[in-house]
Amino acid sequence: MSRLLVIVVTFNGMRWLERCLGSVQSSNVEADLFVVDNNSSDGSADFVAERFPQALLVRLENNLGFARANDIGLKYALDKDYDFVYLLNQDAWVMPDTFEKLIGAFSDDVWGIISPLQLRPDLTTPDKRFRRHFHGSYEPSEIVAPVRFVMAAHWMISSKCLKKTGLFSPAFRHYGEDNNYCDRARYHGFGIGVLTSAKGAHDRQARKKSKPERINLNCQYSKVRLSDPNSSFFIQAVWQPVRQCLMALRWLSLLPFSNIPSLIKEYPILRKWREESMSEGAFIHSAEQT
Repeated sequence: MSRLLVIVVTFNGMRWLERCLGSVQSSNVEADLFVVDNNSSDGSADFVAERFPQALLVRLENNLGFARANDIGLKYALDKDYDFVYLLNQDAWVMPDTFEKLIGAFSDDVWGIISPLQLRPDLTTPDKRFRRHFHGSYEPSEIVAPVRFVMAAHWMISSKCLKKTGLFSPAFRHYGEDNNYCDRARYHGFGIGVLTSAKGAHDRQARKKSKPERINLNCQYSKVRLSDPNSSFFIQAVWQPVRQCLMALRWLSLLPFSNIPSLIKEYPILRKWREESMSEGAFIHSAEQT
């Protein structure tokens, strides 16, 4: 039987945790639960300890962000030799058969990451960002549909992919890390896919980002492109400042333009991390030293 570790990073997520962690508990596939709390102030960590005592709970003294907090769980999965890891957002939950269906889909070794159909809480409407990247049929199918990217709110990762691709890049604290990881998995020869017969919910419809927040997220995409081992760093280094200037015109905002100097200042470290991400097991050794 395949061994599965489910990793949930929490930060002030009390309103979702019962449903999120309870769905793992109700799965028809036995899974170990690894929760990393990013120094919540709403009692999330205490709730997990009391309500889900079987979970391995790591309480952080500082908010490390999504990527580094997940890396703690991913490193644990590597050390304990799990067959699969499931990254599950605190505001997301799975169906009883989600894990079973996804594990079965890995019978074809081409896949490194497979996501279920990511739906809004009504379980009928696709998540908006998921729909932006998935253009296949939404009819239930046991055939994995290939994609270039899928959000890490619901990720099943094979141990082969994890061992070869490594951990998340230090270039990303929150946002962009899942784009980069998909790029790196593809660089190492693994497919990214969606299994539409499996479902997962993601509850984020009530949270609206302000215009500056949306602009900053678009600016973050420049770091994603610069960090992509499948593309030319030189070409991206030339193009991304131009792209940000065009963004400033499109958004009628100086924010993208003002971001250019700090982006260029990061070029040396982004290039260093990009080169490291091309090696097998990237960033695992550095995680062992922290």
